[in-house]
This record gives sequence, structure tokens and C-alpha cells, in this order.
Amino acid sequence: MNLATIPHPPPPMLAAFVLLALAMLAQCLRLERVGWFGGALAIGVAALSGLLQPLGLLSVAAALILTGLVRFAPRLEWRLIWLALLLTIALHALPGYANPLLWQGRATPDSEVFRLYWSFDKGLAGWLLLCGAGQAGLAGKPWGSTVAWVGCLLLALTLALAQVMGMVSFAPKWPVWLAPWLFANVFLVALPEEALFRHGAQRWLQNRVEPFPALIAASLLFGGAHLAGGWSWMMLASLAGLGYGLVYAATGQVLLAALAHAGFNLAHLLLFTYPRLAAY
Repeated sequence: MNLATIPHPPPPMLAAFVLLALAMLAQCLRLERVGWFGGALAIGVAALSGLLQPLGLLSVAAALILTGLVRFAPRLEWRLIWLALLLTIALHALPGYANPLLWQGRATPDSEVFRLYWSFDKGLAGWLLLCGAGQAGLAGKPWGSTVAWVGCLLLALTLALAQVMGMVSFAPKWPVWLAPWLFANVFLVALPEEALFRHGAQRWLQNRVEPFPALIAASLLFGGAHLAGGWSWMMLASLAGLGYGLVYAATGQVLLAALAHAGFNLAHLLLFTYPRLAAY
């Protein structure tokens, strides 16, 4: 395949995204100083490349200050404001982020239109969630590898159920935009979402209540975040969230939960209608 045919952002923007991805990985691997340095460098390169514009820099500055307060001078009111700001950034509700659109169209003739964005704002929110949440683990012992495999089986069941419901059909493919999609899916979708729902919500709840209610609550929150796609979409997202949550409860590793999330999305893309049938 000719690399020139693969969609990608201009090199300066690409550098900012790669630095942000490395910063998130460093946080997951408990290399916090490296993560902070990489994230700061990503913000600087993003500003120089035009990816991050003046209004975006204001929200980034506010988010950085709040992340420091949450991490080093924790108070409930700071945490609530911090979460609200990061959610607003992740949902693309604030101006100043020139997220590049790399591809749009139908993955198959019968699918909904899909737009492949690389969203610096969502990735940035994920990095700051990892920075602010800290490295404290889950209360109790990890549930073990058997539970992680049960979570993976549940994800396979979710895809099968989506087909039974008529939301997707079997449609194997290998799109030319697979590589940029995979990067975006791991670092700008799965890892930020798992940082919020697993390393944030599930961990916070499990450290205060029993593990099973924490797992169910985080899964339902994840499903609720997909309500815009309809009730059936929300139900399937809740079931998938339960699978990711089992992987997280079994391992205590947000990176493994994110890889399960990305793997589920990859199987969806390669084997089934993506994102779903237009007629659904």
C-alpha cells in the first residue's frame, strides 16, 4: 500500500498527537514525570502547529491549574469543577481546537456515514484525567485472569447481540484509513474513555463500596454516555462497558481496559457494519 494514500494530519500536528499519545502511555506505566513533560511538549507543539488556538489555550491553562489542585491540594469542589471542565473539553463543547478530519464516507454501502476525526481535545482530557486521578490502585485483590477472559467473552457476545438486533451485519473489510483510525481509537477514544469510566468512576466507587456495585454503576454510566445513539445503542454500550469493567477489575490496569476497548472496536470495524446500518 502506498503510504501517500493513507490519510494523516500535517507533520507538525502529527507530532503533537504522537507526543500526547506517549504522554498518556507514560502515565499508564507510572512514569509520571515523563508523562507531564510529554503532555506539556504536546501542548506546545499543538499551539505552534495551529491545532490548539488561543481560546483553546485558555481552557487548557484552566484545566492544567485544576489538575494540579486536584492532585496536590485535593478538595471536593476542585474535583467537581475539574471533571466538569474536562468533560466539556472531551465533548468538543469549547472552541479553540482545530481537530483535523482525515476521512469521511461510508465504510460499506449500507452503513451510516462515518467521519474520522483526530480529536486533540478528547485526547488532552484523557491525559489530564490520568494525571489528576493519580496512581492509587483498586481496593481489594484483583479478580484474576479468568474474570478478564469472561470480560472478553462478554464483548464478543455484545457484537453477536448487535447483529441479532439488526444493528449491524457481517461485513468484513480492510479500509485504507485503518492505521489512522486505530491510532485515534486507542489514544483519542478508548484510553480517554477508560481513564474516565474505569480509572475514574469505577475505581473511585470500588474504593468506597463493594466491587460489584461499582462495576455495574460504571458500566451504566458508560452506557448512558451513548444515549444519543438511541436506547438499543445505550444498552449495548452498557454491556460492552461491563466487559471493559471486568478486565479492569481483574487486572487493575487502565491500559489493559483500554486495549480491550480498542480491540472490541477493531473487531467491529473489520468484521461488521461500521458504525452501524444506515437503515437501523
